[in-house]
Amino acid sequence: MTAIFRITALLAVAGLATLAAPGMPLAQDRPEVLPPSEEPSRVLFVGNSYFYYGDSLHNHAVRMVRALYPEREFDYKLAAISGGYLDQQPIDAYLDLGGDAGYDFVILQGNSGAMLSEKSNARFTAAADHLVERIGARGAETALYMTPAYAEGHKRYDPAMTDQISDGYTSEGNRTGALVIPTGRAFALAKERRPEMVLHKSDHSHPTILGSYLGAATVVATLYDASVVGIPYTYEGAISDEDAAFLQQVAEDAVNAYFGE
Repeated sequence: MTAIFRITALLAVAGLATLAAPGMPLAQDRPEVLPPSEEPSRVLFVGNSYFYYGDSLHNHAVRMVRALYPEREFDYKLAAISGGYLDQQPIDAYLDLGGDAGYDFVILQGNSGAMLSEKSNARFTAAADHLVERIGARGAETALYMTPAYAEGHKRYDPAMTDQISDGYTSEGNRTGALVIPTGRAFALAKERRPEMVLHKSDHSHPTILGSYLGAATVVATLYDASVVGIPYTYEGAISDEDAAFLQQVAEDAVNAYFGE
């Protein structure tokens, strides 16, 4: 996301606030927490298999960032529990891994069904409250990773799922003061533009390498000012130049739309 766009998004939110009646909150489907003005160097990813499938999303993300800022040093780490829910993550132990320097941002990825029922949402909410508080106490900021909807063929597939997940994460971000990374929106946009591209594994849930690449590009587009479009990183040719360019543009467009609509 470019610096100009960040300023525009901030002014747009401020404008909506002045138009609202006294005491009236902004709509919950609009993110109130905007991308950071200070670009993070040390980032911790906390989640489950959605992060480590596709040869690990955090690895793709840090390689993209290093390509954007070759003069800077970056430290990205991943702590993942297979099938893990947020309330099963020992956050203080993970934060200890950061040593005295700590982390600038901690990205939390919840269970894929976290926004799909009242019970799972209540579990996510309680865990988010605890984790955001602990992360803030250690001097870091929190981001919530909006998971993509299940693909067609999954037993819980629903065409409206992307909107349900997006609304749920946006509401949670507004409630907790956490930034939201709109990966679910990016997956939907990619599917709209190139429905033949396979972003999910055969289980219609976990990401392929292309899906992880798109997730990583969405993280980078959210956290950093420089555009992700044109990054030369293709995972040593495992991703074609055409696919990389497409996914970069989708990530950029999805982030701009999410924070500017």
